[in-house]
Amino acid sequence: MTDHQASTAGLGQTDQAAGLRQLFGEGFARVWCLVSSLPGDPTVMVALGAANALRRAGQRVLLVDEVPLTNRSLLGGTPFPVRYDLGQVFAGSIGIEKVVKQVGDKLWYCVATKLRRAKEDKKARPPTLAERLQKAGIDIDVVIVASTDPHRGTHQLFADDMEHILISGTGEAAIEKSLHMVHELAVLFGGSPIPVLTVGGESAESGQESFDTLQAQALAMMDQPLEHEGWVRAMQFAASDGSDNGEMMVPASLYRMMAGRIFPEGVVKDHGNEFADTDLSPDKA
Repeated sequence: MTDHQASTAGLGQTDQAAGLRQLFGEGFARVWCLVSSLPGDPTVMVALGAANALRRAGQRVLLVDEVPLTNRSLLGGTPFPVRYDLGQVFAGSIGIEKVVKQVGDKLWYCVATKLRRAKEDKKARPPTLAERLQKAGIDIDVVIVASTDPHRGTHQLFADDMEHILISGTGEAAIEKSLHMVHELAVLFGGSPIPVLTVGGESAESGQESFDTLQAQALAMMDQPLEHEGWVRAMQFAASDGSDNGEMMVPASLYRMMAGRIFPEGVVKDHGNEFADTDLSPDKA
């Protein structure tokens, strides 16, 4: 065992979160994917904000970033510098301890932009990410995967019981993209309702209208029910060319909503006061 593995294995042994996780089976981290039809940068910021909300509530969180670099404009590409990719881990060319990087207190980060290609090339093989983390002694409570292009085969490599939340924009293009994502997720959900959060638009009514449109199309095309988790306001900055492609700024309330959905047992609620001064909003990232 490496020094990093030994330290991560020991850190969670007395943690409240690590003890709670044992109640949910085999000591594996629970894995959630935030599947988003928002642009790449807001998607990563939502996932990072939810990860920070969870870790400030005592959870040990790994953020897996699988948003393609071509779908983002952040300076440097990713919010944290990386050298290796999870695709290399699943292809057997590198150990997971070199890919999963601690970037803060109770917060780890890695990228998985090459995992889909490894899967399509039949190079990626089990065990799952949750199993690999446990075997390496990397004590993680919650894994959050940020995705703008879900792929059933790839997501099955993360965990046997991975759960998903679909974050949908309210525009026509966002609804069309969300419908494609519903198609990918439908097999994984096995007919159960897919939870959906709508983000953006001028009012809760427009958010509800957007969800109703997406729900009707999902039922008509795939007989797939959706479950509305609510609407969150977002600010759209104008693009320099006058188009509608400006950056979207999402509020910290979305992070807390995500964290509450991922860990509903009350851990986040019990630590609610910790969020007041410490939420990581996109404008502070």
